Amino acid sequence: MDIRQLESLCKVAELGSFSLAAEALFLTQPTVSAHINSLERALGAKLFDRMGRKVVLTPTGEVLYRYARQILALREEALNALQDLSSLTGEVLTASSTIPGEYLLPRLLAAFNRKVSPLKVKVTITDSEGVLNLLLRGDVELGFVGMKQDEDRLEFFPIYHDSVIIVAPRGHPLAGKEVPWEDFKSTPLVMRERGSGTRRAFERGLKEAGYNPSRLTVGAEFGSSAAVKEAVKAGLGVGVISDLAAKGELGRDLMEVKVKGVKPISRTFYLVKRRGKTLTPAASRLVDFTLSEAAQ
Repeated sequence: MDIRQLESLCKVAELGSFSLAAEALFLTQPTVSAHINSLERALGAKLFDRMGRKVVLTPTGEVLYRYARQILALREEALNALQDLSSLTGEVLTASSTIPGEYLLPRLLAAFNRKVSPLKVKVTITDSEGVLNLLLRGDVELGFVGMKQDEDRLEFFPIYHDSVIIVAPRGHPLAGKEVPWEDFKSTPLVMRERGSGTRRAFERGLKEAGYNPSRLTVGAEFGSSAAVKEAVKAGLGVGVISDLAAKGELGRDLMEVKVKGVKPISRTFYLVKRRGKTLTPAASRLVDFTLSEAAQ
């Protein structure tokens, strides 16, 4: 049996007439009759009884009709889902580390909605390591991170740059100063967790200057840049954050601290996807748009 035969069965059952069913399906009556005959031969049972001018389902026909309606409904549901997939509808699952998630993605997605088409996106915020793990598990289509990992299964596309800076609250003994390493390493620090791209970039900058990050005095670790910033303002210690997170507060509530011998620490943000994985049209369009915006 095939879909067209089931469509004929359902329409004849609902209209009680071969001729009306043929008209509704834009088929000839002999074609509809042939569909029903084919089903009856395949099942070895009669599907309709003639009751005067009307045809009605036999007990076998009633059972088949019940399942045929479900099959046709599922077919329609599948076609609709495929239609959604081929358009920009549907939800794009992404994950982002905190800095791009809080400071880059909102503007990027707003620009996409304005210039391309409204897009439904779900963004999971975690650290960079967590984002890459979600991608590798197949839980999300796209990731946005502040570090690049040597992983053949992933593709990294540079999209933005920031600077990792040290900040202290106004009035702190180190606020606005350049201090020697010996003084800095004993100062209580407020840091991001170890899986954070911000922390990795900072520790890389210290190593390039010949300093050992393990000698730092880390007083507290937080899972977001906003929490680090608020902890610094509350007097918990000197913090390490992205200059994006300090925007608007640097020089007012927060003052930059520099360590002698440490060059400005720049890092790159990346859009990441699984290598060789076919993206949904919406996710693919978002990738193209992001890379286009990054190139400007």
